[in-house]
Amino acid sequence: MNKKIILFSRDPGGANTVAPLYKKLILKGYDVKLYGKDVALSKYDEYELKGIDIATAINEISLDEMEKFLVKEAPDFIITGTSADDFTEKYLWKASEKLGIKSFAILDQWVNYGIRFSRFSVNELKDYERDREHLYVPYKILVMDEYAKGQMVKEGIKENKILVSGQPYFDYLIDRNKKITNKLINKFKRSIGWDDDDFIITYVSEPISRTYSENDGSEHYWGYSERTVFCEFIKALNDVTKRFNKKVKLIIRLHPKENEDNYDELINLVNTKFITPLIDRELDGFILMNLSDLICGMSSMFLIESAILKRTILSIQIGLKRENPFILGRQGVVKSILTSTELKAEIEKIILGDVIEVSNFSIGKGSIENVINFMEEILCQC
Repeated sequence: MNKKIILFSRDPGGANTVAPLYKKLILKGYDVKLYGKDVALSKYDEYELKGIDIATAINEISLDEMEKFLVKEAPDFIITGTSADDFTEKYLWKASEKLGIKSFAILDQWVNYGIRFSRFSVNELKDYERDREHLYVPYKILVMDEYAKGQMVKEGIKENKILVSGQPYFDYLIDRNKKITNKLINKFKRSIGWDDDDFIITYVSEPISRTYSENDGSEHYWGYSERTVFCEFIKALNDVTKRFNKKVKLIIRLHPKENEDNYDELINLVNTKFITPLIDRELDGFILMNLSDLICGMSSMFLIESAILKRTILSIQIGLKRENPFILGRQGVVKSILTSTELKAEIEKIILGDVIEVSNFSIGKGSIENVINFMEEILCQC
């Protein structure tokens, strides 16, 4: 009988770590069930995969229900993502440990290393910093690189619990991007009434306000929110486009976990005829990265993906009061923008067509194979 593997994720980032494994595992002869929850299910659609809503298999998200679920499914191995504010993965790891089933959790980002394995959600980071106890740890945690491993150890995760596999999504990213042609990009531009030579800037939002339960008037955990940064960004863009009579198409890319109306009133900050804004969350991310002349954001995975694909990016973190959460900033690959003056100067330079340095962020290949090889080594020992 073929070994049975359960894949599960709840967040978009988690979905990106497990979805690329599915077809490869099937090709190797495994019986694979792809479960998901909330936004992960729609993320699977982008891979042309049909996930099973775990809510149809359990009565509630609890440790007892997860044990019953695993007893019924009887998997040989479990591979999950990690979540910012959900306990489904955590209960899966705990239940699998009790039942003697080995499990992997794959990290998707260089941030919030330890809290993912604690009793706290990301909006309780201050509580976690006072009590760094990791009550929910899978059999092994798979991370992107040695830097991430080192950060995990600093957080208090035992080194023998960590394997460096790479990020499976990055394998998919590079292969998928090869299918994006200039013909496809220009066809898309014309489909929304834009010209082939339009200058396009994408602002990549993040659900910071929602994740940390913040509003515009509250104290911000990072010193900024997606909304405060957008205000700084649009102020600079208004100024530069008016001074140089430069027309710009602006795409505001919403995060899947973000409220659709998050920018409805902020869009009124555009006060010049030179900027044509569009709020979006449906456009193909690969087309969006390739058609954009400039991609701005804070520290999201979308910025990292864009850097991997050698796009021009700006990490804007005006107000930052903690260690830079952007991995490319911490490693000195990209300099994060921390002041309004810097921001205006960079936008001006890019819009006027000055030579812009493309990020030199290299990633390891073969992450999908690494994950499967690690799993098979463990299965052979069982």
